[in-house]
Amino acid sequence: MNSDDLVAIAVDPTLPRRRAAAAAREAAAALDDAGIPIRRRCWIIAAGADDARTARIVAAVADSVDGARLILHDPHEPDDLIFQRRLPGQRRGGVYLNADWISASARIVIGNAETVARGLCGFFNPPESVDANDLDADLVLD
Repeated sequence: MNSDDLVAIAVDPTLPRRRAAAAAREAAAALDDAGIPIRRRCWIIAAGADDARTARIVAAVADSVDGARLILHDPHEPDDLIFQRRLPGQRRGGVYLNADWISASARIVIGNAETVARGLCGFFNPPESVDANDLDADLVLD
């Protein structure tokens, strides 16, 4: 990674609040060390089944991102989704994932990659059609 990269950091909404905050601080420090400016970072909280828990994760991460962009993925907003084609040789056609995630040049997952993958997709993607390989993550902090 270098200062020209646009980095997306996706956070698992099922993490314990303290674990999410600690991992966010760890990732932010690593991005600082790599020279990635705050304006080139996009923190994405994956959509979760439990809205109250997801809100606590948003609050915990917000304290750790130093003013970087922080969004909550909305699986019902089609303008925020991009079709992600599967890798050559994979049998299924693809899935719709968060546009900020797909547009990033470097991607970091905090938490369980399977949960994050499902939390970054469109509501209409069948759950069994989404897996961690769809994320094309550069780093997973679990």
